[in-house]
Amino acid sequence: MTARTRIWIGTVVFTGLLSATLAVHGQSPAAPAPQAPAAPQAAPQPEAPAVADEAAANADDQKYKLAVDVSLVNVIATVFDESGKYMDGLKKDDFKVFEDGQEQQLSFFSHDQRVPISIGILVDTSGSMKHKLQQAVQTVREIALALSPQDEAFLISFNSEAEVRQHMTKNVSEIQKSLRDLKSGGETAAYDAIGLALTEMKSAKNNKKILLLVTDGFDTKSKIKADQCEDLLKHSDALVYAIGIDDDENDPYVLRREKYHIYHYMLNKLTATSGGRAYRMFTGRTFALQTVAQLLLDELHQQYTLSYYPTTPREGNSWHAVDVKVSKTGSQIRHKIGYYVNQPGNN
Repeated sequence: MTARTRIWIGTVVFTGLLSATLAVHGQSPAAPAPQAPAAPQAAPQPEAPAVADEAAANADDQKYKLAVDVSLVNVIATVFDESGKYMDGLKKDDFKVFEDGQEQQLSFFSHDQRVPISIGILVDTSGSMKHKLQQAVQTVREIALALSPQDEAFLISFNSEAEVRQHMTKNVSEIQKSLRDLKSGGETAAYDAIGLALTEMKSAKNNKKILLLVTDGFDTKSKIKADQCEDLLKHSDALVYAIGIDDDENDPYVLRREKYHIYHYMLNKLTATSGGRAYRMFTGRTFALQTVAQLLLDELHQQYTLSYYPTTPREGNSWHAVDVKVSKTGSQIRHKIGYYVNQPGNN
């Protein structure tokens, strides 16, 4: 183990899909076919930061770059109450952290509400997205508009193959341009898209890294296998969030389809492994997409950071399981389930 090591662990999802947030904003339309979302109210466009703002952003980002002379583990956690609302105002004594079953003593604690993020957006353009692609693209457009000037993003589309349509940028208009002329067709190479996104994420300037997967189906074409993809995520400090665009679950035929359940298992597995969570949207319903995007970005920009010097033995490239408990009744906490000692971003 080399000196000056930093290990970052991100947020984890509870295994069930949290659809309540989106369902609140969705309602069935009169016509059965999916409708194009209503144009959102005009939102202020992010302006290019001035030199002073850029310096302030750089100084702010340094708060998340901890460098010490011995191993330090930083657990990034998000806490919600029973209704799914972000739980604010928690203190250091409200948390207990365990590594490999042993309780660890917290050395540092912070609560940050405007953490800059680097986000990779992965849009499924396979054949099954034919009647859902417009909804997916409009959702991504609203998410791009909700990014802060300190955030950066790139965009990948995938069907039978994955393609980088826009490299990492802070320019929202470049992300919007990359969404033009997307067409559905082919199969679904979701795992390959994640592998490509992790490579693209190496250029990230911010410490908090997010992959947002927008899809309606499970993988059918990737060269990378499911277990290989999960291992890549365990070695990465990126969190996977997913927006699953589903057929209407009120249709009994949909629930009988075996593929429907495999698809949800895949999204749950990917998000839980990496430390994110999955949302659900439904075709044939109208959503307040501007509100949905803002809720998602509000969550991604907030975090509790719990740091400790581990007491468990360090042995090469070993896996260490991490668990965090909160003393507040009714709380739900998400954090990454563990880490490899020499995963990327530690040094």
